[in-house]
Amino acid sequence: MVKAKRNKGFFEYWFRDTIFGLLSLSVHNALKLLSIDQCSGFGAFIVRFTKKLYPESAVRGQRNWRVLRPEAADDASTDAAMRGLWRSISRTMCEFSVLHRLWGAGRISVTGVEHLDAARNAGRPRLVACVHLGNWETIPVALIGVGHPGSGIYLPLENRFDTYIAVKVRERCGEILYPGDGPGAMRAAIRDLTRDEGVFVVFVDEEIRGRVHAPDFGRQPRPDGNMAYVARLAARTGAEIIPAYCVRLDDSAHFQVHFLPPVPLARGGAPGDLMSNMAAINTVIEPVIRAHLDQWFYALDFEFE
Repeated sequence: MVKAKRNKGFFEYWFRDTIFGLLSLSVHNALKLLSIDQCSGFGAFIVRFTKKLYPESAVRGQRNWRVLRPEAADDASTDAAMRGLWRSISRTMCEFSVLHRLWGAGRISVTGVEHLDAARNAGRPRLVACVHLGNWETIPVALIGVGHPGSGIYLPLENRFDTYIAVKVRERCGEILYPGDGPGAMRAAIRDLTRDEGVFVVFVDEEIRGRVHAPDFGRQPRPDGNMAYVARLAARTGAEIIPAYCVRLDDSAHFQVHFLPPVPLARGGAPGDLMSNMAAINTVIEPVIRAHLDQWFYALDFEFE
């Protein structure tokens, strides 16, 4: 729903973006004054108004739910799923203002830390492959909380003020970030993965150039998205790919972050290894997203092209 745009006009960049950006900054700072539940609850409240700004996303969300969850495609189930999806996304946007408080408040529980520990004990870098479920911003926070801090990439948002907010919030939580739209992202990832205690975070379902590249959901995979990026990084560095996702609990500001066993990879360097490893990653993340489709951010953007 939000992507970086280049070559903006003078008025749009200096006036429109500035006005809306300062408004976003003001709301962000105001929400920081609230309790965690009040902040998250505000997001759940305002979505009844804000979702009207995205009618095409609403249509896509309903269509994707009916296609990917046919066992619950009746009108009542679809409507309930869409209400939950919009509320979860809106909560997540507001929870940015209190993200730095979630771990200390005991709002994030974690499973699967043993997979991270085992890779570290074996001297293997950890490449954490995340997806946009629940409040996905809790995954790097959880990594820091359980003793596996690392770095990652981000894609600039449409408005530079929103990018500023996002980066500052994540850095306040202890994250180390690199812009993912520049030529240095791969170099930074390789460097950080091959240093001692290497951990790097990538969201494999990121929308790039107008396409949600993962999961496949029956589409032909393409070697130009983040899932391919992760597979190439693992091949270059010997890293273990550890999938991770977050689930929002009970329509509230409580979360469970899951770290899954490492993805089995082909490491022989054969020509078909890239596509094989992408398929292995997809085999893990696709059922997870399908099972929690009513919390997947990109359910509103995914296209079956």
